[in-house]
Amino acid sequence: MNESGAETKLPGAETVRQWFGMWPNFHDAEVISLTLARKGQSVLRVYPYYPHKSATVDFIFENVTDIELQDFSGQNVITSLRIETARDQNGDKVYRLVLGPCYGLSGRIDAKSLRVDLSPGKSPDGVSQW
Repeated sequence: MNESGAETKLPGAETVRQWFGMWPNFHDAEVISLTLARKGQSVLRVYPYYPHKSATVDFIFENVTDIELQDFSGQNVITSLRIETARDQNGDKVYRLVLGPCYGLSGRIDAKSLRVDLSPGKSPDGVSQW
């Protein structure tokens, strides 16, 4: 858990924190999907492993400025997910979402704005862990 990080200030973060009782560390979470758009919203959908509090967490980006991603596969388990603030090539503040590697997708996404949305229940695509 990282209660002092930038994620605690994101729109929607309080709902996520209330659902799980804390900000989740996303260890062993599975990336369900990633949709990138050059204009408008890009969405990273993650299913954290909390058997008694099932939910999907969407990270919704506006104005993606840079990405560095690798190893997308049929299953994409991460060791961690953290949110930082950084500076882009112009010196402007961006949010940086970093996916720690385990199996499948890992890397980072930088965007001018970021918010989170929580959908209680099992993964919408039927993928479940363990």
